Order: sequence, then structure tokens, then C-alpha cells
Amino acid sequence: MPLILTRSNSNSNNVKYIFLTNGGGVSEAKKAEQLSKKFGVPISPDRIVLSHSPMRSLLPKYRDANVLVIGGKKSSCRQVAEEYGFKHIVTPEEVHAAYPSVCPISYCEDRPSPLAEEQLRDVHRPIDAVMVFHDSVDWGRDLQVALDALVSKGGSLGTIKDSQDLKTTKQSVPIYFSNPDIVWSNEYPVPRFGQGTFKMCLERIFKHLTGQDLEYTTFGKPIKTTYEYADSVLDKLAPLEREPSGRLPKRTVYAIGDNPYADIAGANSHGWESLLVKTGVFRTKNNENHHIHPATAVVDHVEDAVRWILTKEMAKE
Repeated sequence: MPLILTRSNSNSNNVKYIFLTNGGGVSEAKKAEQLSKKFGVPISPDRIVLSHSPMRSLLPKYRDANVLVIGGKKSSCRQVAEEYGFKHIVTPEEVHAAYPSVCPISYCEDRPSPLAEEQLRDVHRPIDAVMVFHDSVDWGRDLQVALDALVSKGGSLGTIKDSQDLKTTKQSVPIYFSNPDIVWSNEYPVPRFGQGTFKMCLERIFKHLTGQDLEYTTFGKPIKTTYEYADSVLDKLAPLEREPSGRLPKRTVYAIGDNPYADIAGANSHGWESLLVKTGVFRTKNNENHHIHPATAVVDHVEDAVRWILTKEMAKE
């Protein structure tokens, strides 16, 4: 989870920070609680920007729509979507519970009791949009259910367009992805598949079946809309005060991250300073920079990045 530090001017030591991540699957409050325990200091939810946080912007359009929400463990992303304000939510797990044959190679998750009929009330309604909030925990099932919605007649699961319409008309519903990461890093020695790989699989299947390219909208780093959302969060934490001339001062923002294609590419394109750490996706024995998305500086780890930033800022004074 990259750390974003900002300073409105060189005369202030009141450095603000946010955590901007392509991770998610829980609420901002839950992630803040997790980080608070991990770091041993209180972290407020208003400092957290998850991959799906900017998807709040979809609420005016889909507040009352029937939305297929994909990703996360059990009902975690359903709960996040409900917290954001979406009123009608369907998950692949619920579709599978209502129609076990929807993906016979998969299995319905064990529960103390079956899903209540109340939880399945929207499964039988047409899907208006697909939103991938987080990484899938069951790729076979989730790819199948997402594709079903895309090639359905008017979003009705269990239907499919005739062969001519499949090849001549657009997908039945729009689809949104919360981040484009092909890989990400965890405790395993080499990077793991991310949501971007899931998207690539869905694109290839859709293309094979329809002959058309999948149309989609992506959030997350390095997408511009996510950085604009991060700016709005920083504006609330550290509002810029106009100078006597009426001009707004330039905010200096440092982005610390481990993924050149997400953290560094996004920061660079948005005019932020970027620091690439060697403790995640990016691994190098020396201090050479990334060949495609070079950072402002390459450092060993986050503590070194913070020291580098402090040294640079003190040199301005």
C-alpha cells in the first residue's frame, strides 16, 4: 500500500499523508483499523483511498440499479457497496446459490445456513452493470457469471443473444474494474496475478465468443480518475490557502510505491514526485531505475524513502 506525503509549502512542517492502494475488498474504516493495529498508531479512514473508493462516483447513475458486484471474500464487497449507497446488489455467490448449475465445476461456499430468500431477491432481476470491486476468489465462477451478464438479453441472467446479435451488437451491460494490476506482491517470492489478469481473461473469452472487443472502465492506479480522487482527499486534509496575489501555491506530493507500472507511472503522469522501493513488485540488486517508468529516486524501503523526502525538504529551507 503506497504512502502519499504532501506538503503545501516549504515553510510548514505539517506534513499530511494518505494511503493510496490498488487493494480493497473491505471498507475504508476496516482498512484503517487494520493499518492502525499494524503500525501501532491511530489512522483515520479519511486517509485511506482503496481501489474501489473512486467508484463512489458511479453512485448517482447506479444508486437504484441492479449491480453485479464481483470480488472479495464472501459478502465483504457487497457490504462495501451497500456502505457506498448502492441499493440493489447481486454477487456471483448469490447467483450460484440460486442456480447451482451456473458453474458446475465450482462449489457453493459452505455456510452455517443457506442464503435467505431475502438475500436472493435481486438475483432474478436483470443486471444493469457489473462492478469488479476486488480480486476474484473463484475465477471460474466469477468469469462465467460476468460473461453471462455481458452476453445476456437485456441483462437477464440465464439468457443469451442469438448468434447474429452477439457479433453485431454491443455488450448488454457496462463493466467497471477497480484496478488494472496484472500482478501484485505478497509474502510469496514472486508476484501473484491481480485483477488486471482477471480482466485479460474476460476480454479474451468475450472476444472469442462475440468477435468484439470488451468495453470497460477502469479505476485504480495509474488511472487519472483515481489520482484526481486522491487530490480531493488531500484537499480536505490540507486545503491550499491562496497567496496575497490570489494564486494558489503548488502542492508538493511524494508518492512511495513498489510497482513501476502502477505507483510510479501514475505519480509521474500526475506531476507528483515518485519514490520506488525495492521491497515489492520491483526487485533489483543495485539502484538502477525502472527502464520504462523511472522514479524520481530508487530506495531500499519505505523508511529510506521518508528519510530521502525529509532531506530534500530540509534542503529547501
